[in-house]
Amino acid sequence: MRLLWSHGAEFSFRPGEFFGRGEELSALLRVCLEGKSGIGASVLIYGPPNIGKTSLLLKLKSELQSMPETSAPPRPFPFYYSFSKILSHPLALSQHFLQEYLWQLLVFLGESPPASFDLEALCENLGARGHMECRDFMSAHRRYSEKGDGLSALANAFSFPFATGGNLWYPVFLFDDIQYTIKLQNISDGAIFSILRPYIKSGHFPMIVSGSSPGHVTSSLKREGLYGSFQLVEVGGLSPAASVKAWVPLFERRKIRMPEHLMGRAAARLGHVPIYQRMFAEEVSFRNGQMEDEVGFENLYALSVTEGKLNRYWREFFENAIPDRVNRARAIKFLKRVICDQFPIDTFEGAFSLMGISPEEGGEILSALEFKGLLKSDFEHIQFIRDPVLADFLYWAFERGVLGKNTPQVAASIVQSKISRAPLEEGREEHEKSAGVAKEMMRRWDCREVPALLFDFGRFREKFRGKGLLEIVIGLEGDPGKVKLPKISSVSTGYRALRGGSRFDFDLVAYGFREGDFSEENLVIWAVDVHTEKTIASAAVEHFENRCRLLSLEKGLKPGQLAKWILFEGAADPSVVDLAVRYGIHLTHRTQMRLFLNLFGMEELEKGQEETRPPEPRGGEKPLEFELVLPMKADTEVVAARVAEEVAAYASLDKDTVDRIKMAIIEACINAFEHSGSQTGKVRLRYILSPEQIELFVQDDGKGFRPSKGDDDAKRHRGWGLKLISELVDDVDITTGEHGTTVRMVKRLRSGHGEGSTTSNDEGQ
Repeated sequence: MRLLWSHGAEFSFRPGEFFGRGEELSALLRVCLEGKSGIGASVLIYGPPNIGKTSLLLKLKSELQSMPETSAPPRPFPFYYSFSKILSHPLALSQHFLQEYLWQLLVFLGESPPASFDLEALCENLGARGHMECRDFMSAHRRYSEKGDGLSALANAFSFPFATGGNLWYPVFLFDDIQYTIKLQNISDGAIFSILRPYIKSGHFPMIVSGSSPGHVTSSLKREGLYGSFQLVEVGGLSPAASVKAWVPLFERRKIRMPEHLMGRAAARLGHVPIYQRMFAEEVSFRNGQMEDEVGFENLYALSVTEGKLNRYWREFFENAIPDRVNRARAIKFLKRVICDQFPIDTFEGAFSLMGISPEEGGEILSALEFKGLLKSDFEHIQFIRDPVLADFLYWAFERGVLGKNTPQVAASIVQSKISRAPLEEGREEHEKSAGVAKEMMRRWDCREVPALLFDFGRFREKFRGKGLLEIVIGLEGDPGKVKLPKISSVSTGYRALRGGSRFDFDLVAYGFREGDFSEENLVIWAVDVHTEKTIASAAVEHFENRCRLLSLEKGLKPGQLAKWILFEGAADPSVVDLAVRYGIHLTHRTQMRLFLNLFGMEELEKGQEETRPPEPRGGEKPLEFELVLPMKADTEVVAARVAEEVAAYASLDKDTVDRIKMAIIEACINAFEHSGSQTGKVRLRYILSPEQIELFVQDDGKGFRPSKGDDDAKRHRGWGLKLISELVDDVDITTGEHGTTVRMVKRLRSGHGEGSTTSNDEGQ
């Protein structure tokens, strides 16, 4: 039998375009070169699909091949084999493996192998060089093939390379896409590792194994008792410096120009993934695109992810991973909620509930996603990859397929979301830290009086320019101007609109009450923006004022019910200060903020030490109780989630636990909105915080919920939502009848301060 040679990944790989991963490459080279002394370690490389695992193996092969022939023998012979080209029948795989090994070995030895994959001719060429063992293996393989004994043929083929080598060279095995070995017909999942087991256990043969599905691979290793024999290396995106460097040859060869200041942004936008960078460069070249600024780059990126190469790449990926159209649509909708909306799912049961299908159907989808490397599992827990390009593709697929928007609309939305996301991502961490400090301080205001100069940067600068800290403190204490702060009932971190529209929310929005009187007349809303740039511009003040006016109109606020506050760290021109005074905007510089924090005993927090939250309720104290009534209107469940976030703040819960509580309350509200049939159109919520737990009650006065065992429609509509809630919290109780339904959710707390929830859902099952 003859097969024409397929170049595959090796043919398209260009060593000169390989950047970064120096640490991993050095470690793998040491493993391979130790084979000269008869020491053969085994390494498993894993990571998301197309993150660069194949390039790493091919670069390793290139480095080994480029070693000078004058070096002391034995020389390493790197044998690269990708199982992604696998033929599902074991006999076909065994023959292809042998042909590939013989062909690469003859090239390594300086021979000119035949143009076609003629197994007998390859063997004769090798035998002419004194490797007579080849003929015995070929004879045995022929007998197994004639009998149709696929497993024996595989054992014969995969054992042959270990019988080669000698004083002049030794084999180094580079096995790529190993997860495809589970696709063999009538062969158990771990058959390949079972065949390789004695050679791995011997510790004499360097072997590097790569795969996108670590769960499948490690389970096979564990069954064969080989898991402890492998070192694990996880591969992620390139370092920022390496990914920027990777643009140079990609652009030079295609004569593309990109300003240097954009290269870092573009690399980060593509997740520092080399294959995305290559596809994007090809897209720009094909469209003859221009990238003079951020808008030009974002437009080209959006075109690629909605209709170009990045889009085609992920469409083909999902079509190959999940051929069934219905299941593929389910998978994309599910991943959109998990990856784009960051829904906190980490168990199989939670995933099935979110998909709203049976464990059998859901298991088939999750298995396909795991096989392709989009998630990894460990016993009952699952973890999904974070990929910015995949997230944008999923957003396109959802908006296009489910909501029916056209491609230009989706592309425009993606561009708008990135352009309006300011400050840029590279300064986002410092920005969020500053907003978090301000948020914590506002919680502590509690009707205190503070110097008015802390809100007036112009007067503060004029009065204290060139003064020392002690003089400033004394001056503030003696200044007659005071501001009485409100009692803050809730302060939420704002969010910048990810999609659809240039307007974005504030960094902080706080609801306060003057004199601590919780009445509508004394309500005051504080809108806060944080600027960490080197200079605050007039345009930023104008934009903030415009949003404040819109907020005032939307909320129907009376004069004096909206306080506007900008916190900034850089320089401010006199024109900016005058503009803020004209609009009635409080302006506070970082210097003033330090003094502000000092008044509330928060100097350490501002310096970046561990955040100090308000103390949680102690034993013996009455539980804190909050009540809320919501109209059954779209998006009002977000209000319930924000209140839950503020209640959870008193317990100092970790972010993951807070997210779970928020998602549980959202699901319960949506259930009530959609399925209660309430005539009043209202949902009542109660939050009770005690030292041991948080209790959440969602009550409607609808028709009740009583699905029988055969009531599939009721189970599908409301049952799956309740099942999902049970995955997010520790206990769920449902009281239902003709006068309505009450869902009680409990999240238990650890006894230690600052800890999250304790009880896993699995313990009670």
